[in-house]
Amino acid sequence: MDATDSVDQTLTCNIGDVTQAVDVTWKDKDDSPITDGQGGYTFAKGSVDGSDIQASTLTITAATLAALDTASPVTWKCAAKSTLYPESEVSADSDVVVTFLTFAVQAKHSEVLKDTQATISCVVSGLTKKLDAVTWEKPNS
Repeated sequence: MDATDSVDQTLTCNIGDVTQAVDVTWKDKDDSPITDGQGGYTFAKGSVDGSDIQASTLTITAATLAALDTASPVTWKCAAKSTLYPESEVSADSDVVVTFLTFAVQAKHSEVLKDTQATISCVVSGLTKKLDAVTWEKPNS
């Protein structure tokens, strides 16, 4: 999955061939168990759909993402355990790999003479979809 660290991100772990909801656990990039509602993480176990798939989601706050080293892909893990057969083993971890996108903004024609009308433009590279909007801000100086 491709993502940015500037907004909250939701990861999905699909667990297949289940007829009854299973318990789902998540681990962070350091293989430490994630506690729901702590450390910038919230998750939902999910429910079984008509195709016998249960989609569990993990939402990570932008603040938590910003604290990570996102120069290379980051892996979170999920695992499932049967609620129907409590003595069963927990499944093997399933990796959810996130590649963080890097954007570059380049100002064009940035020098303008005093009292001269100018057109300001910029080029944004590294996008995987069309921008919804561009916001221009006036400096405080």
